[in-house]
Amino acid sequence: MQLIVLRPDGLCARLPLWGMALAGAVLVLLMAVAVVAAYFAGQSQREVVRIPVTSTLDPVAVETAEREAAREGLNHLVERVVTLERQLSRVDRRIRSVGDSLGLDVADLAPASGGQGGPLLEDPDSPLEMHDRLLALEHLLRRHSAAVETVDTELRLDAAREALLPRQRPVEEDSWISSAFGYREDPFTGNRRFHSGMDFAGRPGSEIRAAGGGLVVFAGRRGSFGNLVEIAHGGGLNTRYAHNAEILVEPGQRVEAGEVIAKMGRTGRATDTHLHYEVVDAGRALNPYQFLPDRD
Repeated sequence: MQLIVLRPDGLCARLPLWGMALAGAVLVLLMAVAVVAAYFAGQSQREVVRIPVTSTLDPVAVETAEREAAREGLNHLVERVVTLERQLSRVDRRIRSVGDSLGLDVADLAPASGGQGGPLLEDPDSPLEMHDRLLALEHLLRRHSAAVETVDTELRLDAAREALLPRQRPVEEDSWISSAFGYREDPFTGNRRFHSGMDFAGRPGSEIRAAGGGLVVFAGRRGSFGNLVEIAHGGGLNTRYAHNAEILVEPGQRVEAGEVIAKMGRTGRATDTHLHYEVVDAGRALNPYQFLPDRD
């Protein structure tokens, strides 16, 4: 069998088929030899490159570098432990300071730690022991810091509650107590009756002030009280200011201690110009005198 090939000059050339097959086989064989030669050349080159790398590693230098890295890590842990111990010391001093100012035992302010114990060991000298010490200090610092925050929060709440208590005098300095709290002879009937508040006599139109901070829950006319202002101070404690000539606040208004809320008058059941002042706890009348400043 022959293969006919058309040449550029227009003539036909006849090639035997077995010759073409032999030429293809020779070409494939040459390519395979080239690939094998390239593979072995690459392997020998890789071995040549690997030899100088392994020969330059100095075991002594490697060990020295590892020790230096371990020492730096340990130093960092030691510095962190020292920092935490200082912070813990500052927190403890703050707890003691708060306890001294309040007259409390420090043990009452510190968080309960529970039982403690264990064998007596040498000081930590390894990174692992130092790391455990670091974790313990961080845990203790968080507990003590939480205790200080709790105390601070309670102190702020106590201060806020104290500011709401009716501790201030509700009238001007030139006013005086004209009738005390408790049983007395009624000024209209002459009979013995219970007086649920304290009367302050003063000038007509003189200022009536809130005895403590709170919320105005009533401002208007109420029977024998005349023109009345009632302030809620929280916890069921209210104050009432009666017989006013003029009311200067409205229901729902927040007032501060000492803020002017009314003008003194004689509206309602009153013989003359005065303030009828009440302190009520959950509807029960208390003696206002116990809330007044010491000078009264």
